[in-house]
Amino acid sequence: MSHRPRRARAFPSATAAALVSGSLLALLAPLTVAAPAGAAPGAASPGPPPKIELVLDLSGSMKADDAGGQTRLAAAKQAVARIIDTAPADAPIGLRVYGATYPGEDRAQGCADTQQLVPVAPLTAESRTAAKRKVEAMNAVGFTPIGVALRAAAADLGTEGKRRIVLVSDGDDTCAPPPPCEVAKELKAAGVDLAVDTVGFKTSGPARDQLKCIARETGGSYTDAADAQALAANLGTLFRRAWTTYQATGRPIQGAQDGCAAAPMIEPGQYLDGFAGGRDLYYRVKKRPDQLLQVSATAVLHRGYTRNSSITVLAGPVSDGEPSGWIRVLKAATGWTNILTAGARTKPGASAPGDVGCIMIENTITDAGDPVTPVELLIGMADAETAKSPAPEVPVRTGALAEGGFSFNSATPIGPGTYRQSIAVGEAPLWRVDLKAGQRLTVKAGVDIGADFPFEVTTGFTVRIHNAARNPATCDPDDSSLTKLFAGKPGRYEWTCGPWEITRSADPAEWDYDGYAMPGTYYIQLLVAEPKTAALGVIVPIDLTVDISGSPVPGDDPVFHFGDPGNGTGGTGGAASGQTPQNGPGDGAASPAPGTRPVAASGDSTAEKLALPAGIVLAVLAAGGLGTVLWRRRAAGAGPAR
Repeated sequence: MSHRPRRARAFPSATAAALVSGSLLALLAPLTVAAPAGAAPGAASPGPPPKIELVLDLSGSMKADDAGGQTRLAAAKQAVARIIDTAPADAPIGLRVYGATYPGEDRAQGCADTQQLVPVAPLTAESRTAAKRKVEAMNAVGFTPIGVALRAAAADLGTEGKRRIVLVSDGDDTCAPPPPCEVAKELKAAGVDLAVDTVGFKTSGPARDQLKCIARETGGSYTDAADAQALAANLGTLFRRAWTTYQATGRPIQGAQDGCAAAPMIEPGQYLDGFAGGRDLYYRVKKRPDQLLQVSATAVLHRGYTRNSSITVLAGPVSDGEPSGWIRVLKAATGWTNILTAGARTKPGASAPGDVGCIMIENTITDAGDPVTPVELLIGMADAETAKSPAPEVPVRTGALAEGGFSFNSATPIGPGTYRQSIAVGEAPLWRVDLKAGQRLTVKAGVDIGADFPFEVTTGFTVRIHNAARNPATCDPDDSSLTKLFAGKPGRYEWTCGPWEITRSADPAEWDYDGYAMPGTYYIQLLVAEPKTAALGVIVPIDLTVDISGSPVPGDDPVFHFGDPGNGTGGTGGAASGQTPQNGPGDGAASPAPGTRPVAASGDSTAEKLALPAGIVLAVLAAGGLGTVLWRRRAAGAGPAR
């Protein structure tokens, strides 16, 4: 059967009030339909994490005592130990050093002085301990054979899979030939699928230019580190960027593509499917009139979506071949983005014949011949029974452990306070805060852009807030800009969102214009992004300040069930809230979020690992007989709590 032709979907004015906000993730009780083994049908095959080798300068100059109250060597040891501590269990990493063993003057010996201290492999508990012992024993005594070390590191990484070298140096090469930049060109010309990221530790002049050249020639990135804190932060960012990619996860399922009649029956939980060609996806779900249903869909693709791509969620009894009456929500990309989410909750009393409704995820993202797009489908249910088991509070993180995660699943739980870290252009870290009706949320975020930023490209700073259903919420109603462009000017760029009061809607299916009429877990996302320019990968410092004021008001909120915690597949909560990363902030190794299970332990499929260079998603409201983009034009008197 040929794929469905593109069509404009009409949203009659009578159904406009049924538009609701929502979006994304959580998991399930046992399926009523057998899930196919292996990857989700049509979903992209999972790929292993990239292999990364850290190449560390241990030449004599690393003994200098100018790294913020300690030697450069001591600062390097601390930074490398932190990488070892936070590496995900499945991430292959290695460590090579140069200038570490020969203290003499013989050039031939000094320029051959490079050793692999840690082989490229995933770290076990034992190998982490052994690696840290080797790091602690490192000494800085010799020459600076950067070119020789790069060739050796490329050999260490082998010839298959995604590979990356992270080079840290405090000076220029003292052993050329081979000149390091020529080695970088040599690797690129040989067709080696390898990028080299470089960190200049207190470098300037020719040494800095040399490191920039290495990064430029291999498609890597360069960053400066002026002290121990900057070295640890920037080195962590480079590794985190490779590890913390968005993973589409869930229990594999194949939705029907020809309508509701043959669609599989699903229960609360998170599933993994895929958009193929121009085909929509259909599922059936049981829901009594006394229950509230949440449906969220997330489409993820590393290449990003162009303007006007969209995803639509519809649910309810079948009418004219499609579901209607419960949920109808559309999300469209108004700029470059690689994640599109749409979701909603039903209103009280919503019913269907036999208590069975249909869910449709409309696909306007892929067409015939396009790669399959992974789609995460979240199903949650709330009723009197789930209200007896509220979700446990998630402990917040502080300090270095509060670095943002890189998916809704691994979003870092935080409370009021100020948080600082470095991110690479193209990243989009997420944090989560739990809010009750009556509380007010204010988010302030800033980025400092230096004079050496590549201003020849169009890059900007964006803050997004997602509500308890993970739909985008309004940031600043008085500022219609979606991104604060740097426009060739160094300096500080800031966003302020709110204060917004969290309210409790009597009808969760009523259109929530700004997105705050829903107590629960809210997500904060910061991004400095432009995916196809020289700025991609450049590291910049960011800060995030969260303020939560006001007192909770009396009243009960629905508790949604997203799976059965007894079999490790989920839990309950006011939102489909992810849990805390196990191995540190932003490492991608999240505990099983409601609706997810670790792939290695469960047979769930990881469809594709996806980095998060970002765009912005805007709600689309249906009015009259045509779909109309809902721009942020406000009614009189509407606005945030002040």
